[in-house]
Amino acid sequence: MDKRIERIVDLTQKEFGLERYTLERFAIYANHDGNGYELHMEWFPLDQVEPVDEDLNPDGTASITYDLTSGRFTSVIFTMGKNFSTALPFQERTAEEVAAWLERMTGLNYEKDFFADHATRSEFRFASRVNGISLSPGLQLNVELDKEGRLMVFSTYGEMPDLTLIDIEPFTLTLEEIEPIVKAQLFVVNYPVEADERFVPVYAIEEVYITADGERLIPFGDDERTTEIDHLMEWEHPLEGKIERRFIDSIGEVSADKAFDGGMTREDVTLTAEQADACVTLIHEALRMEDPNDSGKWRLKELRSAPTQIEAFCYAESPEHNIFPHKLVTLIDRETMTVTNMMDNGAMLAMFDSFTPARKTAVGHDNAFEKMIPYITLDPVYVYDKTQKKYVLCGLLDSEMAIDAVTGDVIELRDL
Repeated sequence: MDKRIERIVDLTQKEFGLERYTLERFAIYANHDGNGYELHMEWFPLDQVEPVDEDLNPDGTASITYDLTSGRFTSVIFTMGKNFSTALPFQERTAEEVAAWLERMTGLNYEKDFFADHATRSEFRFASRVNGISLSPGLQLNVELDKEGRLMVFSTYGEMPDLTLIDIEPFTLTLEEIEPIVKAQLFVVNYPVEADERFVPVYAIEEVYITADGERLIPFGDDERTTEIDHLMEWEHPLEGKIERRFIDSIGEVSADKAFDGGMTREDVTLTAEQADACVTLIHEALRMEDPNDSGKWRLKELRSAPTQIEAFCYAESPEHNIFPHKLVTLIDRETMTVTNMMDNGAMLAMFDSFTPARKTAVGHDNAFEKMIPYITLDPVYVYDKTQKKYVLCGLLDSEMAIDAVTGDVIELRDL
């Protein structure tokens, strides 16, 4: 075992009281954001007496992740609700006690860098905020305990943003100021109702971030790994051949030397304009080979990059908005820039073939918008703007309600 890994293993055993455990396996992978590496460890209980299938872990297994860049633990899970460790770090099981433990785990300060969003005696959720305003992406910390105060789950999502990248300003934007934008985000969407096996057309708000000056929209979930494209795939002639389908390990185990000798940066994963153009060409050629009769069917909307591959998302051209649109995902090997697979969700959508189609809308857009106004929300959020490479204050436009496009009734989306 590499000496650097051995030091982390010793620290892990001491930190989480794993004297009754043995390290069964470990590996290093690129993290989800593609800007560093993580050591993944699986610890098995020593008193496991029953034989375990090679592909299964015994109850009480500790799955632990350590970020090599930050030098901190990012995830701990004891499986099947069992923990055989000797550590009992949570005697009081209060938000303050858990927050103090999180301060030590993360190096952050409670009620400065992260705040309690939810707290019971067994489940705790914390999130990063600036001046009481949420961030996207931001940091979320989750902790789950058993009745004795043993740790069952510790997970982190995202990271604490650099405060120098946040433009602090008051939020004064109102719905009235941006009414045309709000109105344009109201769409008719066909929702499937499984109990009745039918589609129901409703007017619903498509959530989006609107900059505090009301000038720009930032798509919900947009980040540096995403490149927006708007290209209709059309051709006059098919192309001979077939794509060579093959598996590409999207996680990619790496050696200790590679991981410790300098991590990746976001620039290593972010697509260049030339790469994006090459992807458009590759997908165009692949469709001409695989679906020669489907010219004009697919529109490429988005590319998402990862350390080993690029995912391209095409959506079928349709005058209707469906909650589950027909989607085609194309995988591209980053190293060779070749298409390795194409998959669409047609098989999943087939389950709706027996559903009664949505009825024709009887409520006009203007009428529906007037009914929706009391239920539309605009909440301040600091959003990372990849074009400016900093966080900007935005309003999150959203609504939990909808208007039945046939009856005009106000309904809750969660009831559909």
